Amino acid sequence: MYSYLILQNPGHNRVYYNLAAELALAELTIASERFNTECKNLSVKEIKGVRYINVQTESELSEQDIDTVSRLSFVFAIYREEERDGVSYLTPVAATNYHYIDDKISSLQKYQGKTNELFTKMMINVALLSSDFDYTDEINLLDPVAGRGTTLFEATVYGFNACGIEIEPKPVTDANLFFKKFIEAERYKHRSDKRQVYGRNKSEAIYISEFEYAKTKDLFKDEDNRKVLGLINGNSSDTDKYFKRNSFNLIVGDLPYGIAHGNTTVNRGSGTRNPSELLNSCAPAWSKVLKQGGTVVLAWNSFVASRQRLTQIFESNGFTVLNTEAYNRFEHMVDKSIKRDIIVAKKN
Repeated sequence: MYSYLILQNPGHNRVYYNLAAELALAELTIASERFNTECKNLSVKEIKGVRYINVQTESELSEQDIDTVSRLSFVFAIYREEERDGVSYLTPVAATNYHYIDDKISSLQKYQGKTNELFTKMMINVALLSSDFDYTDEINLLDPVAGRGTTLFEATVYGFNACGIEIEPKPVTDANLFFKKFIEAERYKHRSDKRQVYGRNKSEAIYISEFEYAKTKDLFKDEDNRKVLGLINGNSSDTDKYFKRNSFNLIVGDLPYGIAHGNTTVNRGSGTRNPSELLNSCAPAWSKVLKQGGTVVLAWNSFVASRQRLTQIFESNGFTVLNTEAYNRFEHMVDKSIKRDIIVAKKN
């Protein structure tokens, strides 16, 4: 039996960090389904007051397994635990450097209502690991409630193509300006464009602001090497009008939690506190643009809508909601009015 200890990322805020062990075990359990070796006894272990996530395996983790572990949201350092003469020794294991864009991108923006970027990263991992796709595939991700783009920016770290829809114009403008400044400062070769994606006339016109970028000029010369980030100021219930069928591998979004971040559903300006109404209006369109075997992962306030109701909506639109034990371990309190949970639905 082999034993590995994973030191948790200290970047969590205190409230999130105190909850993070349970979330980490759920994320790792889902990831371990992809490992080349069987995992046992996933648990929390404290050594000299320092908390680790412990995983025991039948054989050594393969290079591919280490690559998967390296990408998990809670991972700060990985150790192999060995006992010699009754003493435990921790040997560092080299993590994979998978970053296409520096992961500082998501932590630079500060604003009220922003989701913890590590939680966002966890949702992306759960989405991919629950799908029929892999980190080595060309992944296209959609955030249908994009806000100022945290999910999109986390996707760029992985080298995914990312598109978002946001109904309010200011967050779209802010996200575009931020990303432009960031890739200019990081000296990425890029090109930006704004083009119409929907509308029969000027009054109906919907546009996408899109960046094509690559690490170097040489990579940028080949269109196949370019990455894409795009943002649409539009209504998520019209997703299938903006994008072609089967455009995305993953849909990941953090639904509005209440009055301060009120949902807007079918009509611009019509607010609702209930995420089930947003899902009900948008799921048919999301299903059309998602590839078969792709997944939708949504975070929502379970005080406002039940998991059972969201499950019913997904299932009526051709999805299977994943309900094994690990998928039911993500619920946690954010404050007295918000109990956050995630739901994972796979397109049949």
